[in-house]
Amino acid sequence: MVCSRASSGSSVNLTALALTIAAGACAGDDAMYDGTPATPTATATLTATASATATTTASTSGDATTEGSGASDSGGTEDTGGSGPSLKYDVGDSDGDGGSGDATTGPDDSMCPCGDKLDLIYVLSDDRELWTYDPANNSFALVGPLGCPTSDGTFSMGVGRDGYAWIQTTKADLIQGINVGDLYELDVNNPANCTDPGYNPGANAWIHFGMAFVSNSADDPCDRLYGQHWNGQSGQWNEGPGVGKLGVFDEQALQMTTIGATNYNGAELTGTGDGRLYAFGGVPNAKLIQFDKASASEVESITFNGFPLTNAFAFAFWGGDFYFFTNSVENGIGTPSKVTKLDYDNSDGDGQVLTTVNNSAPILVVGAGVSTCAPLMPPG
Repeated sequence: MVCSRASSGSSVNLTALALTIAAGACAGDDAMYDGTPATPTATATLTATASATATTTASTSGDATTEGSGASDSGGTEDTGGSGPSLKYDVGDSDGDGGSGDATTGPDDSMCPCGDKLDLIYVLSDDRELWTYDPANNSFALVGPLGCPTSDGTFSMGVGRDGYAWIQTTKADLIQGINVGDLYELDVNNPANCTDPGYNPGANAWIHFGMAFVSNSADDPCDRLYGQHWNGQSGQWNEGPGVGKLGVFDEQALQMTTIGATNYNGAELTGTGDGRLYAFGGVPNAKLIQFDKASASEVESITFNGFPLTNAFAFAFWGGDFYFFTNSVENGIGTPSKVTKLDYDNSDGDGQVLTTVNNSAPILVVGAGVSTCAPLMPPG
């Protein structure tokens, strides 16, 4: 999700671009990526609310800083262990020989099989390229440029179990004075294969939305695309009673169906193979929110004190943890992303701490998508 920047190589209408520059969230100078790997750091305060009656607070400590964002893939065949449905860890064997390097993670996929290489987290750049991010090795890799039949900028992404991603683009509507999103579908293994499904921008009063695919449940891996609305007003992510809405996409009608109101105008989503739906939004401090998919009510909320949303942000769940992509310079429009990890499952043993694992990515990430085939728990 980005608020909002013209993509490289496209013509720029200066009047339209002016609409995207708003106080705070959309101001700043570009920064260069120097290729230097980040040293993990951490120090942030988290406030978690699991229900109306339970609240806990935790502070990070040690030699790590908190912030950032990230997501993605890894190698080797792994048994994720644990109870419940058996899980596979998929590095993406495309030849079907079942040999070393084969993969997939998530519930038993006999009903809705996983496509190739869907253990990866895919990230969308502001330069209209598809990349992967590997959290195990803290590395980015280019998949290829998008072949979508549009010159609009990129905004958000969700990746399905079938190996196809839904991409939302963005452009300024000078008449309405807002940014409006369109939708395209592409093959994550060949992003040049990108088609226009015929979506009507603004259908059913959904102007823009962060999105993610989520499995129906721990026993039903089949997935659906969910969205969190943004009203398209540049620089104005905001939070308040009923200012946003959660919806689920109807692929036949090609429009979002509203589930219920939320407190977030502008948030990204990520989903899991066991049916959980999470959002990354909130101001002035960002939050991790778990939504009930049926009612849009909040199941859990964790506040990240001192860790705000930035001009461009995205996140994804992978291996029991969350990876956040935010601008490396807080108010810097166009600055490359940094990657921050939340040890959500406390697998590292230091509590639910935020740690910046990459201070300067090679791209500005505006969308992240992880399929429900990705691992639910840390590999190994």
